[in-house]
Amino acid sequence: MSLKSEILKQIVGKTIAGIVTHDGIGAGPRYQLFMIFTDNTYLEFYGDMGWPTHIESGDVETVKQYAARFGGRVVVIT
Repeated sequence: MSLKSEILKQIVGKTIAGIVTHDGIGAGPRYQLFMIFTDNTYLEFYGDMGWPTHIESGDVETVKQYAARFGGRVVVIT
């Protein structure tokens, strides 16, 4: 299992208390999204990412099948 998978396993089951976003100018990442959890920990996503326009319906299997349509490797962490 990759380091990325190990980090993501740590957030399964946590409750999100809030979300902070940042659109960068100049130095640093262009976009940042912080997921803050109720146990006072957070996870940061950063880079050049697109923002969703709505929430989709679907369970883990639905998302796995959708992601697989684009090729590459799909990893499910539960």
